[in-house]
Amino acid sequence: ADIGFIEGPDLADGLRAVRVARDELTVVVAPGHPWSRSPAAITAAELAAAALVAREAGSGTRRYLEQAMREQAGLRLAPPLAELSATTAISASAAAGAGPAVLSSLAVAAELAAGTLRAISVSGLDLSRDLRAVWPAGRRLTGPARDLHAIATRAGRAHQA
Repeated sequence: ADIGFIEGPDLADGLRAVRVARDELTVVVAPGHPWSRSPAAITAAELAAAALVAREAGSGTRRYLEQAMREQAGLRLAPPLAELSATTAISASAAAGAGPAVLSSLAVAAELAAGTLRAISVSGLDLSRDLRAVWPAGRRLTGPARDLHAIATRAGRAHQA
């Protein structure tokens, strides 16, 4: 591929990466979940102990969450309630009350605005992350790959504003 996009913490050898946007992982629950009834943030320990509806092992989102929990709180996540490979399936499961989930704020913006999901703050845990464009090191972006990079960069700036 001439260009790709990643959200995970790791970068494969032989790739160049440039940040195009910032995102934040957001803990989301159904409106009836006990966490949604309290104005106080949950702790990292509470999040770690919860059985989450999670992305599959190895996904960038899951690796980022696991790394943040380890490095910032010294905690490991409990085994997930379910592992799903599609963000839409995870957000729908969380909205239906299956359990909490941790997803990109960009991916759940519509559900949060509609009230089908509630965002839960986590004290002492920074879940912001870079979204990066990647391409083979030593190559210049040209043609459609260059155009796509420019579009992603503009969209990332607009989202940050």
